[in-house]
Amino acid sequence: MMSRFNIHLLGGYPALLLGVFFIGPLALMLGVSFFERDPMAFFNPAFQFENYEKFTSKRIVVTTIRSITQASVAAALVSMIAFTTILIVSDLSRRWQTFWIVLMLSLLCLSEVIIGFAWAIVLSEPSGIPKLLHAIGLWDNPRSLSPSFWAVQIGLINIGFSVVGLMIYPQVAGRDRSIEEAAQTLGTPPFKMFWKVLLPNYGPTLLIAFLTMFVYFLGVYVMPVMLGTPQDWNMTVLITDTAIQQFNLPLGAALSIGMMGVSLLALSVVWGVNLWRARS
Repeated sequence: MMSRFNIHLLGGYPALLLGVFFIGPLALMLGVSFFERDPMAFFNPAFQFENYEKFTSKRIVVTTIRSITQASVAAALVSMIAFTTILIVSDLSRRWQTFWIVLMLSLLCLSEVIIGFAWAIVLSEPSGIPKLLHAIGLWDNPRSLSPSFWAVQIGLINIGFSVVGLMIYPQVAGRDRSIEEAAQTLGTPPFKMFWKVLLPNYGPTLLIAFLTMFVYFLGVYVMPVMLGTPQDWNMTVLITDTAIQQFNLPLGAALSIGMMGVSLLALSVVWGVNLWRARS
């Protein structure tokens, strides 16, 4: 009897934490999303769909499309860059593999603010890459590369590279190399072997990495603000501006629910891929 009680107690503790730190705040945010805005008191309890009706406004539609596009491009790029890098690292000696894994773990210790500020300097005209290219005669009229869409992409790739690399490293490092050796024996060029042999074998893994980073990049705030123009700001920036700057908590809560729906849709795809892999 006591052991069964302990099992229920151990199972109830994570459920309690899930309720306190996730379900409770989510339920509160969902309730506030139907409230009425009050500039003097933030909101008044009510039940209306006015906040959700604003989803059809041009600003919200454009920002949503921009957020999805920005997150999709960055997730695809970081997945491919990390995958090719890990392929190279996995063929190195154990000592060098350890070095690169420790380096990726160290990169996770850097905050987004530090990374964003560093790239803002590197991409600036007075002291960064443009000035260097001008000094060596490769750019006659240099200009700052930040803020811009691709500056935001560089920042997102930087913060996501270590995550994807560490996610796929165990599977790539422990792969069966007999297929690659057979392809090399038959004279398959390296580029063709990558696209025809390696990439298809890791399709589900890369899809999961892509969707994971897609959900992560949807919620990034620092990089679009530090490295992008107002035309590059995503839904996270709009939600912050709506809730904090405009004191419109109900609309901010509704926008958060909408973006959570997009994230849940992506996570459902990950769940479906995992089920398909488990059955195959």
